[in-house]
Amino acid sequence: MLKIFVLTIGNEILQGKTVNTNLAFIGNELSQIGLQITSSATVKDEQESILQLLREANRKFDIIITTGGLGPTRDDLTKSCFANFFHAPLKLDDVVWNDIKKLYKNDVNNIPESAKSQAEVPFGCKIIRNEIGTAPGLHYESGNSHFFALPGVPAEMQRMMRKYIIPFLKDNFSLPTLYMKTIHTFGIRESKLSELIQNVQIESDVNIAFLPQNACVDIRLYSYDRKKYRRALGRIQAKARKYIFGYDDETLISVCHEKLIRMEKTLSVAESCTGGLIQNLFTDQSGSSKYLAGGVVSYSNRIKNEVLGVRSKTLDEFGAVSEQTVAEMLEGVQKKFNTDFSIAVSGVAGPSGGTKEKPVGLVYIGVNVDNKNTIQKFNFVGTRIQIKEKSALNAIDMLRKKLDIENEVD
Repeated sequence: MLKIFVLTIGNEILQGKTVNTNLAFIGNELSQIGLQITSSATVKDEQESILQLLREANRKFDIIITTGGLGPTRDDLTKSCFANFFHAPLKLDDVVWNDIKKLYKNDVNNIPESAKSQAEVPFGCKIIRNEIGTAPGLHYESGNSHFFALPGVPAEMQRMMRKYIIPFLKDNFSLPTLYMKTIHTFGIRESKLSELIQNVQIESDVNIAFLPQNACVDIRLYSYDRKKYRRALGRIQAKARKYIFGYDDETLISVCHEKLIRMEKTLSVAESCTGGLIQNLFTDQSGSSKYLAGGVVSYSNRIKNEVLGVRSKTLDEFGAVSEQTVAEMLEGVQKKFNTDFSIAVSGVAGPSGGTKEKPVGLVYIGVNVDNKNTIQKFNFVGTRIQIKEKSALNAIDMLRKKLDIENEVD
């Protein structure tokens, strides 16, 4: 099995000003061809620190991938570190220079000196061409190890990873098949989910990880042994089926989106505390116009009353955050947009506005399917943003479950 090391270079990563999405991308791309990152590190923009990690990696790993530090500024040290490490002087590369000139539409007089310097690369390095930037990637062989230096700019790094490194690994190494599945669950906490499947027999050479999100919990299952992987997957599915809504690239909203399109039904949404988030999640999906007729952000009682038809008596007697108000919101939005289904939400997102009777996190969510209301009371915890997200996702999950029942009846 190839031992792979990923080195992220940059002060901004260590300072928390930039999220290291490159590491996640590289890990995911490698997993698609049966490989896994063995180890990773992040290092500051300091030449000796970078060189020290390169020396250590050369002794331990087969594949070393660096990201960052290939730009033209004084804190971009990766290229000079490669030149130092491999005792390779910098030289002008005609291919890189021509690529840079093309980016500037061959207007050589307007190419900055800093951009021109990008065409200088360590002697003996293979060039990984950059189609959208000036910094080329580098590939250097040292004994049985392969060193790849990629830009830190995600779009540039991703192209080089997919067009050069992945094909190179496929062509030059015998790669194993990694069987992997991400199981998405909703409506159960990580601790409860762990307890639920703790007695499931997971054989050796099968790995399982729990990945909690704001309102969902993923189970990542992977193995190089196909039979053991399939047995473990079947056992987990049987035990947690009640909570599973999708796999791999599916999301809660994409699953609900596909169901609505297949059913050829329409939907309207009335939102108070979520402020339009539910509609935003639906409209993030291409093709949502096939079912989403529209909605109302009825944040104030006046809009609940004047636009959705929630009675003043209901608001006075039960308040905006109540089962009764949500029921009338469901009816009002469905009538207003003449849809088959509707969703309504009203709650206290906080951090202020809560009372003893109606604390922060209290949310009522309703869905109407086949002219039947289902309204649930929730007591969420978290920040204002987290409570809004949990409210929106639980509303979508409630609709998804009702659509499942509707399909079973059909």
